[in-house]
Amino acid sequence: MTASSTPNTNTPPSSLVMNGNGQPVIMNGGSPVNGNNGMARTGNGYIGNGGESNGRLSNGTISSSEKTQSSPTVSASSSATAGINAGGHNSVPAVNQKSLKKRPADFFTLILKNVFIIILHLIVSLYTYTTLPIYWLIQRPWNVLDQCTYRRAAPMDSDERKATWVSSFPTKYNYVLDHVNTIDELISEIGNYFNLDRRALGYRRVLREHVIMGPDGKTPLRIDGRPVKKRELSDYIWISYEEMIKRKNLMARGFHLNGVQQRDRMVILCETCPEYLMVELALANAGAVQVNVFSTLGDSGIAHAIRETGSKFIFTSFELLHKIRSIIVEYELNVEKVFYITRRCEEISDDEQIECDRLIEKMGNVEFISLVDVECDGERRGHEVEHRCKPIDKDEVAFIMYTSGTTGVPKGVQATSYQYVQLLNAILPVLSQIMGIADRHMYVAYLPQAHIFEATCEFLALTLGAPLGFATPFTLTDSAPGLAKGTPSDLRLLKPTIMIAVPLVLERMRKEIFVKLESRSPISAPLFNYLMNYKIRWTGKGYKTPIVNKLLCTKIREQFGGRMQKMIIGGAPLSASLQALIKAAMNCTMVQGYGMTETLGACLCMDDLDLSYGRCGRPLRGIYARLDDWAEGGYRVADQPRPRGELVIGSKANSLNYLDKPEMNAELYEFDKELGVTWFKTGDIAEAYEDGTFKIIDRKKDLVKLANGEYFSLGKIESILKNCSYVDNICVFGNALANYLVALVVPNTNRFSRLAKTYRVPKSDANTDSRLIDLLLKSIRETGLKNGLKKAEIPTKIILVSDEWTPDNGMLTAALKLRRSVIKAKYETIIGDLFIDPAAETQ
Repeated sequence: MTASSTPNTNTPPSSLVMNGNGQPVIMNGGSPVNGNNGMARTGNGYIGNGGESNGRLSNGTISSSEKTQSSPTVSASSSATAGINAGGHNSVPAVNQKSLKKRPADFFTLILKNVFIIILHLIVSLYTYTTLPIYWLIQRPWNVLDQCTYRRAAPMDSDERKATWVSSFPTKYNYVLDHVNTIDELISEIGNYFNLDRRALGYRRVLREHVIMGPDGKTPLRIDGRPVKKRELSDYIWISYEEMIKRKNLMARGFHLNGVQQRDRMVILCETCPEYLMVELALANAGAVQVNVFSTLGDSGIAHAIRETGSKFIFTSFELLHKIRSIIVEYELNVEKVFYITRRCEEISDDEQIECDRLIEKMGNVEFISLVDVECDGERRGHEVEHRCKPIDKDEVAFIMYTSGTTGVPKGVQATSYQYVQLLNAILPVLSQIMGIADRHMYVAYLPQAHIFEATCEFLALTLGAPLGFATPFTLTDSAPGLAKGTPSDLRLLKPTIMIAVPLVLERMRKEIFVKLESRSPISAPLFNYLMNYKIRWTGKGYKTPIVNKLLCTKIREQFGGRMQKMIIGGAPLSASLQALIKAAMNCTMVQGYGMTETLGACLCMDDLDLSYGRCGRPLRGIYARLDDWAEGGYRVADQPRPRGELVIGSKANSLNYLDKPEMNAELYEFDKELGVTWFKTGDIAEAYEDGTFKIIDRKKDLVKLANGEYFSLGKIESILKNCSYVDNICVFGNALANYLVALVVPNTNRFSRLAKTYRVPKSDANTDSRLIDLLLKSIRETGLKNGLKKAEIPTKIILVSDEWTPDNGMLTAALKLRRSVIKAKYETIIGDLFIDPAAETQ
């Protein structure tokens, strides 16, 4: 990603969009703020942090009954930052200490809300307990509870605490995956299970587009370094399975004709689109090795992947050609050919055409060849090389997938085609309900295909015969900024039944819901919150809430096409309260799983009947899971009431190893001859429940030890505190010489501006007004306590930063997760000041 310019504050408020690779971004008052919950992280793609939901929702709002104290601390480190010491110690003289006063209208609103909730509670309670016997007889909630409480996995040994856990699945999952060994064989065989004339890949043509200008009216508005464009789009155009197979075969031959040989490595650096998937299938047929790289990895990371793999070929989109050319020149890479997707817009100006021609000119020894020309070559002269289009052996390296660089330099994870097929076999139960009727469903593809989460879900949906509708980052939802007036969103047209998401998407959904509710009337948000809490409480007892579903959920579901049946969540820590709220609001099945690049995707996942929150389910088909003691962190399998320890995954689907990392391979990978699987040490701390499900409770590399000897999990704390509606991103720090935590906070522009308006603080002063920061800290504390954090786990001091945290400036990984070391280095002085205790120094 490249740096984003400051957007125009007059652009539409609070829009949930995705960045250039389908990764989530929020437009708050036109200000794009990236979050850190992206895809499954390198070696620790965990989800499900947070305590069990108790039916209470925390919108992170500030309690109206709290009174503002007048002893905050303002940091003088920067005009764009301000800090607060909740402990009452002032690191610099306090300024601007006038007491905050709400506008008179706000007191009337507060009384109105309270009266409304009381009346609502009385009416709902009367109705509930009057009709409860009827619902009990009709809905039979005991059956629901019985179905959700069965034992999902069992230990292989008698000693359950030190045992290896494995799940059993019905034989009804037998499918083509049981009879093939490679991706190419899989695609060749699916025609035996369903007709190939059904829809496979859907896309929209770009009819016209124009760039949105920034606040100065001269430079383009940019998100993630890319100009935001308003686009007029066609309806969806569909490629059948038969056409897809024909085209991927032509591409395979065309690649050979253009110099790609068996076992050559080709870097794929491209946004999510149908061509990406067809090129993957073509490389499998051609016998080449695909190297998946996040296009948002940053120039140095991309150059590292190209150089480390020795790739002489790159496949990319037209939009990334400028970036590719720059990287090749700057890092002096030995690239021979760049294959690219032609520009999608059908109407362009003469000046734009000149720029297009410049971008595809030969550059030294580097040739630029369009994918259209590759297909044409395959069609005209494919017979010359058809004999060379043979997949490599099932046990040879066919995939090198680069991680997002959470813990440093991105690592290349190597895997075979056989392991990929085994992974699809393992995750088949997650979508087993669509077997045989997949053509009636719709999968929306919008997350980065470079990531294993999106890639494996796409392959599984495709294998089952479901249509894949590809959505673009800026046109996904009705409020997305890339839609021209009168152009329907992707979700409106696709009407998907299956969707995957990362926690950041859910966080943005929740915040946008509340922003819209609050803009309607003073009682809209309290009404929604009350009824969602009501639904969560009663669904947890086995009941359905048809009236709540009709009144509220229908309107929310319409924003996603109105047919959503299942959402699969993964890739980062997800708090239980957030999971409960979105599941209730969407009124669909929502499961979350656990996986990482090293396990080739999901290895644990909830089933559709599981009513718990905060867990990541049982081991999937053919997956083994065990816990190992981690004494340093205080986690042991002998712990009470449940065994805890580092999660170790055994599977035939686990990757081979890291590219050129022999020491790490020896430390983390181990082959088990008895079971015939490879074990991988995940670095995540899990807790095993009696029903065979697991919950991720910690991360070894996220643990910090304070002066009092107590350990704290920073990742868990951050995932919970991001539930605060005033927080877009937060990075928590500890110090071995201190007994408390501190945090840097990127505030949610829209919500924090509303707070400033409520208390009559000028918008320009909001981020530096110590009194508002005091309120924000109270909201963060309230959110933490409501979501199960201990008081000691909540930061005592915070500081607001107005900088953007993006992959381009190194603050986030390509998967939008925090790069703690980089953030710490940039704000080292500010963080150090937060750990200064003036009272102790005086003594």
